[in-house]
Amino acid sequence: MPVIERLRRRLRDELGFTLIELLATVIIMGVIGAGIVGVVVSYLRFTVDTQSRMTESQDVQFAAVYWQRDVASIGVRRAYDEDSKTFPLDPSVEVDPDCVLPSGDTVVTLAWSDYETPDSTSTPTKITVTYVARSNATDNYELIRVRCTGANVDSTIEVAHSLNVVPTATCDVACTGSGANVPRLVYLHLSVLDPDGNGTTAYTATLTGERRQT
Repeated sequence: MPVIERLRRRLRDELGFTLIELLATVIIMGVIGAGIVGVVVSYLRFTVDTQSRMTESQDVQFAAVYWQRDVASIGVRRAYDEDSKTFPLDPSVEVDPDCVLPSGDTVVTLAWSDYETPDSTSTPTKITVTYVARSNATDNYELIRVRCTGANVDSTIEVAHSLNVVPTATCDVACTGSGANVPRLVYLHLSVLDPDGNGTTAYTATLTGERRQT
């Protein structure tokens, strides 16, 4: 009997926890839990910020494709000049398009001459591409690219959205220059916010285009 009683007492002692053990366990679990929560919150914040920057960057990259191609094309030609034996360049940046533009703030208009035939005596067609900042329902701006052949609108494309300010365009020389002074480099300055509202800091970028015609 004494042996059986001692075994029962030992089993009862091993089934429970002392108050000190319980307090120690609670403290340890609290420390571990706080650390895990901090890691999870940091991960979620980092993921949202990263996704936000990726979305904004995609807008900039999409606009850059059109911008670089358009600036590379600029060059409005005059009639053939007998003295210089060339077709001098007229102003090709910040020109007035012949077509009707959508409502909004005109950022810049780029222009070039399109010769339908290789005949140097033919009259070229004037091509213009205008970038227009149009306000949207969220009090931000969309950047619209309008391509025109003379007075006809060929296409209207949204190349960026959720811009928090109207973009600006600058040149390496005076944008209105002609002849040898037509700008070689034209820059478009963008400030983009995440359309989903994640983050409050705008993603800024400067797009660079280089004229190919000489």
